[in-house]
Amino acid sequence: MITVQISKDGKPLIWSAEVFLYVFVEWIRLREEYRIVGGLIGVLPNLPNQEVLNGLPMSLLPEETTLLLEKNIICLKTFPSLSRCPGEGVVKAFKHHCRSVQVEQADQMKEERKSALLGLVDKIVEGRRRKRLGLDTKKKRKKGKSAENTDNDAEEKEKIVELLKPIEEIERKTVLDEELAKIPPLSRENTLVQTFTTYPWLSPEDACPVNWTFPSNEEERTRYLTFKDLWTKGFYITTGHKFGGDFLVYPGDPVKFHSHFIVVCVSYTNSMSVHQLISYGRLGSSVRKTVVLASLPQDSSEVKFQSIKWAGSSAVPFS
Repeated sequence: MITVQISKDGKPLIWSAEVFLYVFVEWIRLREEYRIVGGLIGVLPNLPNQEVLNGLPMSLLPEETTLLLEKNIICLKTFPSLSRCPGEGVVKAFKHHCRSVQVEQADQMKEERKSALLGLVDKIVEGRRRKRLGLDTKKKRKKGKSAENTDNDAEEKEKIVELLKPIEEIERKTVLDEELAKIPPLSRENTLVQTFTTYPWLSPEDACPVNWTFPSNEEERTRYLTFKDLWTKGFYITTGHKFGGDFLVYPGDPVKFHSHFIVVCVSYTNSMSVHQLISYGRLGSSVRKTVVLASLPQDSSEVKFQSIKWAGSSAVPFS
């Protein structure tokens, strides 16, 4: 069963970032198995300075929450401890975590620097060796030296090279230690800050059950039964606020399909003016969607649908 956390302002949120094979299990499961889309409202940890792509938490519509509760797919919890100042134990755990992260990053930085230096140590030692032997390819040899003297010098230098090999191995380690000692310690200000996708110091004992009361009136009941009816018919449903309706209805996953219908929940007993009907018709025509009016008769749980389609519109008819 998936745990849904109720925020302080009453919003159902899925915070868990449990990952299996690089997939966030819970919200992907709701989308693929139960056609519950929700809405990601958080910031991506690796792309914080943009608003095009969002991350966890995922916010659920009240209608989605009630439906999932009826199907025993989710359970609602609230954590009062999140609204209070952290206790002494949490503060201590947080400080310990910060120190551990700093030490871990310092060790990682030192290892990366060591790997880079290993490729340079041989060049440094070679340069010192050539300096000791007086070798310099960039300088011209002194004139007047005979070939015999040159050969003798080369033999002597080869002997010296053999004698210096043990010393150079020691020097190689010394050079590496010297260069590593030059690395400044990693300060707290330069430590990368971890962005948590779930609260790490929350225990199951902190959880409290929630009394979920939606729907609590006739308007909410109409909205919920409309949502449930459309969901039962196999549609994907999201909020319809951006098109002036209550719901947007998709024939498949919204990632792959455009919405076909704008659903507006209205009272079954209230009359509707011609002006409103024309407005809905023009709205559907302008965005190439069919506007569907949903209403609930009194003492009934069966939703009635009435579609409005402008003459000549290419919108998909509702059925």
